[in-house]
Amino acid sequence: MRISKEKNVFGLNIFMEEDNSTLAITFGGNGDLYWSIKSDKRSIDKDSKMDSFIITKENYALYCLFEDLYNDIKEINIFEDHENDKDKYRLSNYGNYHELFDNNTITWYSDETAPEVANYLKIKKERDSFIINFYIQDYIEGYDRDFNSLYYIPIRFRNSGSRYYPFNVIFMRMYQELKKIDDVHEFGHQIHMEEYLYNIKHQKVLRKSL
Repeated sequence: MRISKEKNVFGLNIFMEEDNSTLAITFGGNGDLYWSIKSDKRSIDKDSKMDSFIITKENYALYCLFEDLYNDIKEINIFEDHENDKDKYRLSNYGNYHELFDNNTITWYSDETAPEVANYLKIKKERDSFIINFYIQDYIEGYDRDFNSLYYIPIRFRNSGSRYYPFNVIFMRMYQELKKIDDVHEFGHQIHMEEYLYNIKHQKVLRKSL
C-alpha cells in the first residue's frame, strides 16, 4: 500500500492507494470530514453500486487506527474520562447507536443528504483485516441528490449537525491521529514488532498450505 499526504488551504488530505483503488480521507473547506473511494474498475463496471477497500494487519500502524476507531464506536468511547456522560448517552440515544453499530458492523449514511438516498459505508472487522464497503443508493424523486459517479463514492461526516452526533467525533479523532503518522517511518523502512511477528506467522501458514 502506498500512503501519501497533500496539503491544501483547508487541511491535510490523506490517500491510501492499492490495486488501482484509492481510499481518501480529506478535510473540506466547510469544516467537515470526507471519506471517498476512487477505483479504475468502477469506470468499467457501470452497473456497480458499491466499491471496497481492505486494511490488513500487514499495514500495522494504519490497521491500529482503524481498530481504535472500530472499538471506540463499539464501546461508545466518545467522552474521554467521562463515564457518567457515556452512561447517559446509552440511555438517551440507544436508537442512534443501534443504527450505527449493529451485527459487529459500522454503518454510516453520508451526512450529505437524506439517508433514503445518501451514499453509505460499512466497516466490518475480519480476523486480520477491516473491510470498508462503499455503496450508492438509487435516487428517489423529491430528495436532494448525493454526489456519485462511475469513478468515486464520497461519504460526508458533518462536524456540526451530523445525524450520528456525537460519533462523528470519533472519526475526526482518527483523522487527527492519521495525520501524525510519518509516511516513511510508519509505512516504509521501519515496521512495528507486532507487524514483524504477524508477517512471520502469516508466512508460516502459507508454507504449510503449499
